[in-house]
Amino acid sequence: MLKKYIVCLLVTIVFASSALHAQGGNTLVLKEKGRTIQSWIEKDCITFRFSNTQWIEGKIKTILKDSLLINMYRAQQAPTVFGGFTVDTTWLGYLKISINEISGLPQSKYKSGLFTNGALFRLGSSAFIFLNLSNSLLKGLPVFDAANTTRLLIAAGFYGLGTIQKQKHKGYLPIGKKYTVAIY
Repeated sequence: MLKKYIVCLLVTIVFASSALHAQGGNTLVLKEKGRTIQSWIEKDCITFRFSNTQWIEGKIKTILKDSLLINMYRAQQAPTVFGGFTVDTTWLGYLKISINEISGLPQSKYKSGLFTNGALFRLGSSAFIFLNLSNSLLKGLPVFDAANTTRLLIAAGFYGLGTIQKQKHKGYLPIGKKYTVAIY
């Protein structure tokens, strides 16, 4: 009698497991050269750059085979009656997009752009130029003598290097050859 129940239970488990399918087709994945960096599922919040260069924030409602349904929102600080601030969320409605329309994703908030966007070179060289000129004028030294001109030109070169870095640096991860988005 017990063998009948065990056999019946095993048959039920086999038929149930064959009828059930693994969860698939509802995970959005960001990959860097084929390696997964980040993934999103339904009800996750996402920020991305749309193909028209507009940044969109929203909560993922549904992930389909090749598209997303996103409930867009805008979160901003609003004053309270007591003089403090609170986060005010405005829901803008649903937007259905293809994953091919995602042109970029924001960089990780832990990666600082201070070293990669040239700000450090520009800040340091402009501070050096300002201090050099102000000290030269306050002490009555010639501003454009041979030694000082060399120092100022080197500082101007570092400022130019920082400007070139700023032009080449993107504050987001562009979707293309290195970064790709797919649905699994």
